[in-house]
Amino acid sequence: MESRILSSSSNSSHRSDGEGERERFCYCGLPSPRRTSWTRMNPGRRFYGCARYREGLKCKYFKWIDAKFSDRATEVILDLLDGRRQPPSTFVDDLDNVDSKQVEASSANYLKNEVSKQAEVSSVNYLLKNEVSRMKIERKCYQMFIIVLFCYIAYLMIKCKALEDKKKFLQLS
Repeated sequence: MESRILSSSSNSSHRSDGEGERERFCYCGLPSPRRTSWTRMNPGRRFYGCARYREGLKCKYFKWIDAKFSDRATEVILDLLDGRRQPPSTFVDDLDNVDSKQVEASSANYLKNEVSKQAEVSSVNYLLKNEVSRMKIERKCYQMFIIVLFCYIAYLMIKCKALEDKKKFLQLS
């Protein structure tokens, strides 16, 4: 067990999609893949992490899914990994390549959905702008109608006043 000095490096890989689990998003807004740690300290332990963890632009989102394994379980997993006749880093890199392709596909789907939502918002925005334009024209028409109606009422009032004045004039004469 002396050769098992626990490493703090963070090699991780493998995304598995569990049914019934809700999709998580990292602080970057991208789907957060479920990964499995293959470090000496946490072999086989699953976690969620930033989708951009290899790009250097990561947001540091991290959340363990599994509780820490017992020392015995960790020892058995490390023995099994060592028995694969491959250095664990090669095994991990192979899984990372698969995982990065899954992340790329997931990110592409996410971006495609966002573009679709943006197109939908744009079309709704266009319809709303047209409706606002139509309502502005309609409001102008109503304003003009009210002005014409007011003028007509004023005309009728002046006409009535003139008739009253004429009637009084005729009664006086």
